[in-house]
Amino acid sequence: MTTSQVQLADFDFEKIGVALGETPRVAYAAAHAYPASAPAYVEKVCAERDRPAGDALRLYVHVPYCNYRCSFCFFAVRVGAQRDEMQRYVRALRRELEWADAGTPLSQMFMGGGTPTALPPDLLDELLGSIFQRLPSQGDNLHVVEASPESLTAEHVAVLKRQGIGRISMGTQSLEEEVLGEVRRRHTAQQTLDACRLVVDSDLLLNIDLMYGLPGQTHESFRRDFQTIADQGVQSLTAYDLRLNEQTPVARSLSDADRLELARLVEWRLFVRRTAAELGFSQTRWHTYKRLDTVAARHKRAPHHDSSGRGFQLGIGMSARSHLGTTVYRNHERSPTYIERIESSRSPVEHVIELREDDRKTQYVASTLGDGQPLDAGDYNRVFGNSIDADFGEPLERLLRGGLLAEAENVYRLTETGRLLYDRVTFNFYPPRVLNWLAARKPVMGMGLTT
Repeated sequence: MTTSQVQLADFDFEKIGVALGETPRVAYAAAHAYPASAPAYVEKVCAERDRPAGDALRLYVHVPYCNYRCSFCFFAVRVGAQRDEMQRYVRALRRELEWADAGTPLSQMFMGGGTPTALPPDLLDELLGSIFQRLPSQGDNLHVVEASPESLTAEHVAVLKRQGIGRISMGTQSLEEEVLGEVRRRHTAQQTLDACRLVVDSDLLLNIDLMYGLPGQTHESFRRDFQTIADQGVQSLTAYDLRLNEQTPVARSLSDADRLELARLVEWRLFVRRTAAELGFSQTRWHTYKRLDTVAARHKRAPHHDSSGRGFQLGIGMSARSHLGTTVYRNHERSPTYIERIESSRSPVEHVIELREDDRKTQYVASTLGDGQPLDAGDYNRVFGNSIDADFGEPLERLLRGGLLAEAENVYRLTETGRLLYDRVTFNFYPPRVLNWLAARKPVMGMGLTT
């Protein structure tokens, strides 16, 4: 039975709940984005980052500036910064970039935040120019810059085109004024439509972020939003559910009816998939829907670690994460401290996670099953030197018995039900100590299970 045919009444949620087991009650990232989804960092002030073996780097650049702070946001952002501070921050980013040897090939650059287009166009131009001058692009992966509807201007778009950016990812979340107000979004639906037209007319690839499960949102309003966005000629769309943790103010205002318990989560995901298909979008990853007859079909996210979990991603900026070798480093999350360390020639790193073998095994599962790909048990054995049954026999058996996984010829795949609950399936392969860390996070009072 395909997703388009299945109905909510077809699910045995009691059986599914038993198969899934205990689910963490807080979320810091999608479950397959391990270990960002469970950021159990250890303080290691000014730790020096190791240089990984290999030729190319993937780069993440954190620009923290925003015009406002959404109530669902738990990222490191700065609201109300003036130009002088921004200039100083851009200089710090350029200096931190010197960690990478000049001429190192760049497989992909992703600039997020925050809102990179909150920077004045000339500062954005200066930053991008410095990046590509030091790290020449390798291959045909598209470089990505995030934007917001109220901050994006024609001058920003001209800078992005000139610097070779291939894709703009714009956070919109909703076009309903009431829903936007509930989560403190301070842009209008018309600003979103104007920004869409600006980017589409420039021939840059545009991705729009929509959220489901927002306070006051209905299936009908989400479909209207999707339809309106599709009508603008947008080539790809990211749709993801509201994530809650102890740092998100929106969690304290949600009613019980607004919380994404198991049945309601499945209902929403079925609806989103059907809506996307009806409007001509194909699901290519859990959150991503593309028009495959457009340039969006060739955009892929470059990997930042190999199958054994050894990474080659550099992150620059406050709170930015680097995954280099078997260590994840996170920079200091406050702008003044980050800048001061860079200016005084000290490492900006504040915390680390040393990835143990069980972490790297979790990453393997997260980047296969957790990302919608088959898991070849033979390949797992070749990478880690032992069988996946020896490491994960109990959750595999439980998920197979519950109809969330299927196995044939030593290859595991998610079933249609499993695909709808990919994140909760993935949690079953987290190390017990990490699950205990997540369980110990203080959930917001009254908060139900979330993704």
